[in-house]
Amino acid sequence: MRRVSFKTLLCTLFLTGILLCQVSLAAMANEMSKAPVLKVDREDILQLPRNFRTSADPFKVTTKETKLPSQEGLADLHISGSSIFSELELTQLLAKIPSKKVIVVDLRQESHGYLDGMAVSWFADNNWGNDGKTLEQVIPIERALLQEALANSPVSIYKYNDSTDKLGEPFQLTVNSVRTEEEVVRAHGAGYYRLALADHFRPDDAEVDKFLQFYKQLPKDTWLHFHCYAGMGRTTIFMAMADILKNAKKVSFDDIMKRQALIGIVDLREVSPTKKNWKRKAYIERAQFIKHFYDYVRQSPDNLPMSWSDWAKKHDY
Repeated sequence: MRRVSFKTLLCTLFLTGILLCQVSLAAMANEMSKAPVLKVDREDILQLPRNFRTSADPFKVTTKETKLPSQEGLADLHISGSSIFSELELTQLLAKIPSKKVIVVDLRQESHGYLDGMAVSWFADNNWGNDGKTLEQVIPIERALLQEALANSPVSIYKYNDSTDKLGEPFQLTVNSVRTEEEVVRAHGAGYYRLALADHFRPDDAEVDKFLQFYKQLPKDTWLHFHCYAGMGRTTIFMAMADILKNAKKVSFDDIMKRQALIGIVDLREVSPTKKNWKRKAYIERAQFIKHFYDYVRQSPDNLPMSWSDWAKKHDY
């Protein structure tokens, strides 16, 4: 049997300790990277937010379109959508909407708010910084994060590249004031309503029930402006839901989906073959949900006496 010298054994133990320490540090760094970090959502510039559109906009028609969808009911729909907005962008958004009775519907679960007029949020992988949390849990976390940013000014804040889904280099920002989105929106004379919805997924049944309770008590001349982070997934779902609630009895499902895509970006019926794993599953479920919601509204009396969740349970959805 080969003997191992004490010196060799000591050296081996030392090297093993270094390797274990490196593994531990790497694990800690990986865990730290999962913690939400402060990032810029929108610079405070006098312009419209990205992906802004209204139900009165003309269709963005391409040469591949052979048949345009019905426009029935669009003129009276009174909805719009966009990405999140800075404070100056909010002023432009409200000036563009042809109504003085606007309610902003905030669809973001992720913590967000305003540092001075800049729109910011706390970002984690897949935009799931508050994964699994209810709105009642999110609000105090969000307020604490905003106050922490003010107390620790200047703060490190990241820019984000949407095309690569990566954070850029951080920079230092001096913070003079912090406000929630509700505070900013109400300061500009609009109403505010929020649902805490996870990015990429269809809304949970309980959140749909909450929205329907809110929607059914709205005055007829109310204008709803929906937004999420980019103004694409969650925003398009709720713009389509509003269209369905108003027009499902007289406009086909395919026409409603297509016209929302032609004034916006996303066709909720389509699942790109480039989507893989959980994201593909999530987008398939999103497409199934919006069709089931159309069936629910079309088959129900106008006052929707049965809740969405009860109807979905009855139909095993």
